[in-house]
Amino acid sequence: MKTALVAVPRGWDVRSLLRTGVLDVLKSSGVRPVLLTPKASDPDFRAEFGRFDLEPYRPHQPGRLEGTFRRALNVSYSVRFPDHTLDIMARRLASHENRESLLKRSFWAVVRGASRASPALHDALRTLEFMMPDDRDLKGVFEKWKPDAVISTPLFDWTDVPLLKWCRRLKVPSLSIVASWDNVSSKGTIQIRPDALIVWNEDMADEACRTHGYERDRVAVTGVPHFDHWAEPERSREAFLRKYGLDPALPVIGYFGAGARVHPNEYECFAHLVEANEKGAFGDRLPIFVRLHPREYRTQWDTWRNRPGVIIDTPEHAQGRDWDANRADLDHLADTVRACAVSMNVCSTITIESCIADRPVFNIGYDGDQVKPEMDSAARYYRYSHYKRIPDCGIPVAWSREEMIDLTRRYLRDPALDREARARVATALCGPVGGAAERMGRALAAFVIRGASEVTRA
Repeated sequence: MKTALVAVPRGWDVRSLLRTGVLDVLKSSGVRPVLLTPKASDPDFRAEFGRFDLEPYRPHQPGRLEGTFRRALNVSYSVRFPDHTLDIMARRLASHENRESLLKRSFWAVVRGASRASPALHDALRTLEFMMPDDRDLKGVFEKWKPDAVISTPLFDWTDVPLLKWCRRLKVPSLSIVASWDNVSSKGTIQIRPDALIVWNEDMADEACRTHGYERDRVAVTGVPHFDHWAEPERSREAFLRKYGLDPALPVIGYFGAGARVHPNEYECFAHLVEANEKGAFGDRLPIFVRLHPREYRTQWDTWRNRPGVIIDTPEHAQGRDWDANRADLDHLADTVRACAVSMNVCSTITIESCIADRPVFNIGYDGDQVKPEMDSAARYYRYSHYKRIPDCGIPVAWSREEMIDLTRRYLRDPALDREARARVATALCGPVGGAAERMGRALAAFVIRGASEVTRA
């Protein structure tokens, strides 16, 4: 039997791999998964996933020097792709440097200028592997389990970089499951390259080939395992709404928060929506259901918690930047999306899930009561390589307060509006909904048993 070390450092990965059955498919295919996890000794984790071998794992936390080196890699890489997400993000970072010290401004000006003058600078920086994090304890893990392959998850935040370095030293094949649809295009360069990737959709596969140099037969497209539950029958909308004291006969407006880090002015946009609703812009005053982002700072929304007709929903099992969602959490999110007659968000994966559910949805592209430069505006997100596919498919963006109110009114009046656009989004960004866990498990098994060039032939 082949053995695979599988890094599961975050709750996001528990949701995507363990609670969807991906690794059960891998195990049933004749591969022994060994989970590298910081929760190896946690009683609850062991009770839930004790069917797998567990090995303690210390995910790497990059320090300041490593962060600077990573930024230098990304800045030097971005010049190769003008007006791409990488370039937009690098230029935005540069626009903020007038708030930094003269030394910092001068240093990054030199890096940007040298990168433009010589794209080979990036390749030179990549050779400085001693700047990359290491973990000598991992050598003992490889000696203990003698893995035939390693499966990594957080490819772009350097959490698993020490693990991938040991793979290369010991000539152990490695694969990374790209966690989300924006990662390939927006998270920068890959320093320690796995031999193969698994991604959600064909756009991501094309991006991996174009910007990261992968051969197409090393990038498997499987869909999204934690979206598989969308293929199951809908649960009772009436029962869901009555839990919150809402009348199921009334349409519900959904507002899905992005969090202050992504959209600092979303409270102002939300205030515009509430004000319009209370002034009768949508006919009778309708309930508004607010779903906070798992990373949101909760107390920011306390001022709205006792507002009549406003429900503030806080995701459970969220801590810091992590969300250890279980099946009940995913069902609750699906119930929320399906309960809304129309919803809105800023550049969120919720748009995809709304399209899968065929519920009217639009995006917000303005900045509340402020006018900001494009580099700081919510409008910039709709130029990003991964997300511009959404408006390209026909999902509208509200570029102003008036457009947000008008789109809400139009979708309440006609829920079938833009149904074809929603179908295009679901097809392009998810593929077939349902069965993704099985497809991913088979792709992983093909990789471990037969090699990286077989990952697309499961």
